[in-house]
Amino acid sequence: MQVVSVIAAKGGVGKTTVTANLCIALAASGRPVLAIDLDPQNALRFHLAADPRQAHAHGLADAERGACGWTEAMQRGHQGVVLLPFGQVDDEAQIDLEGRLAAQPHWLGETLASFRLPEDTLVVLDTPPGPSVYLQQALRVSQLNVVTLLPDAGSFATLPIVERMVDKYCSPRPDFVASTYVINQADASRRLSRDVLQTLREELGPRLLGVVQQDQAVSEALASATTVRHYAPHSQAVADFAHCTARLLERFAAVPAAGAHLYR
Repeated sequence: MQVVSVIAAKGGVGKTTVTANLCIALAASGRPVLAIDLDPQNALRFHLAADPRQAHAHGLADAERGACGWTEAMQRGHQGVVLLPFGQVDDEAQIDLEGRLAAQPHWLGETLASFRLPEDTLVVLDTPPGPSVYLQQALRVSQLNVVTLLPDAGSFATLPIVERMVDKYCSPRPDFVASTYVINQADASRRLSRDVLQTLREELGPRLLGVVQQDQAVSEALASATTVRHYAPHSQAVADFAHCTARLLERFAAVPAAGAHLYR
């Protein structure tokens, strides 16, 4: 399998929206996709689940503590994406879960290996913003990171936070490909957005996976409980996510699948 982590240093940048739309575009390209929500907000289901209420019943948190099986916690979502939601947990259960994950730093890698997924599966991990035990778990297995930014000064200032964590958990591994960046909600009508976008383009260079223009169709599709690919197939957002996906697959084309490193 190949593992992609979608990460962000701060909230409100549309990270989960980027995760969901990359999953949809990857599945449309013919790859089997397993989307795993590692964010306790449990929001990925609103984007990917055929029935978000059904995804509410069980999730990763339940399967981890043995309350249900892993297969029971998963469900088929839009475009054939298999979704493993985080699930609903109260604050005490979440604290207990985080304690167990901190004590088992390779839990995610061992769990993914136990799934025995088809070799061409792409596992896409949605993570909480900023440093967390969930992000640590993701970065320990991730081969390619997709860092989500907005074209604003705040996103630019938080770049070092993400890069330090990548240097610690990803860079030493021989199977790690790269950290790439998606600039989300770019607005060409605003001068500040244009200026910051240009600065980010110069700063990131070839690490920039793509730019997603601000498109009302994305929020309208979410409100309609469908994907933007289905809601507005010829929209700018669909074209932008297709471009990002093509670039992502190019990065993976010559990379071996994840294997023994998941246990280390």
